[in-house]
Amino acid sequence: MNNDVGIYGIGTYLPDQIRSNDWWSPEVVAQWFKRPEGKLDRPAASDEVLSEGAKLVMEAMKKYRDDPFKGARERRVMPDGMVTSEMEVRAAEEAIERAGVDRSQIDFVLTMTTLPDYLVTPNACAVHGALGLSRNCYTLQVEGGCSAFLMQLQLAAQMIGGGASRLGLLVQSSGTSRLLLPNHPHSAWFGDGATAVVVGAVGRGFGLQAATYEIDGRYVDGLVCGIPGGRWWDQGRIHAYVERQDLTRQLLVTHIHESQRVARSVITAAGWEREQVEFFAAHQGFAWFREATQGHIGITQARFVDTFPWAGSLLGANIPLVLATAERDGLLREGDRVLSFGVAAGATMAASAIRWGGRQ
Repeated sequence: MNNDVGIYGIGTYLPDQIRSNDWWSPEVVAQWFKRPEGKLDRPAASDEVLSEGAKLVMEAMKKYRDDPFKGARERRVMPDGMVTSEMEVRAAEEAIERAGVDRSQIDFVLTMTTLPDYLVTPNACAVHGALGLSRNCYTLQVEGGCSAFLMQLQLAAQMIGGGASRLGLLVQSSGTSRLLLPNHPHSAWFGDGATAVVVGAVGRGFGLQAATYEIDGRYVDGLVCGIPGGRWWDQGRIHAYVERQDLTRQLLVTHIHESQRVARSVITAAGWEREQVEFFAAHQGFAWFREATQGHIGITQARFVDTFPWAGSLLGANIPLVLATAERDGLLREGDRVLSFGVAAGATMAASAIRWGGRQ
């Protein structure tokens, strides 16, 4: 792994419209406990044999068992008429400004868009055009879901560390309010927003020190977007739903159980000890996810930020939003050892070890 590619600046964009929990009627909320999607945190059956990971998941979710919103209080929602590329461009403009770079020097753009403006035509092209980047700038849509940022970071490290590029722009967005049916329990768990990260060369010993990415395709039929009982191109409204309920809880158990092995392998590869990790940037898929994985990995001394309660899950934008919030709140400092861990439908897991700062 190249160890001289790091983060220059992070930009964020959250729509002004805030959707609080009282947006859902009491009648709709009361029905959530009766739907399969609302029973992920049900107590284990008396004869159910639980693995270590399953026990951790059950214990973590217990705190929110009686909360229909599962720890979410607010989330941001795009106004009518807005498309996700608009959010991505605003986040990118702020990232470029914070990085203090000339946009003409950006050599590549990697985007992850949950809700693209169009099918087939990637949002990377829309972002490139709106920013007025060089015609030689390489653009690519990275379909990584919630793991996208960590995937993008690995790709960027190869492109910059290998000498092919100097500066890269990594963009992530969530437009899930357009993909959720309001009578479904998980409609309260997600929000809209975008993040962008400018990356480039940093001093030796800083930047991305180690990274890993794993996939288990057995879980591909978990959370999906399409037409239930058909395919997304069939007649009907495309929306998010769980294709196979039996996989959902099993997937959560697997992610928590494997977080220890995956994250510790990255810490070791970076040449760190667990006690040296100073900040933990965790995926914000659930209110309890960061606490459960941080404890299981064994880095409880690390500082952290939880954005889920006030932003919901922003999918691939979760970890950049955590990093941006921490930096602006003074919780992330020059030289800090940062561990990131994320999971995504599909199912994938990714982790990275970053030495913060070091820009020359």
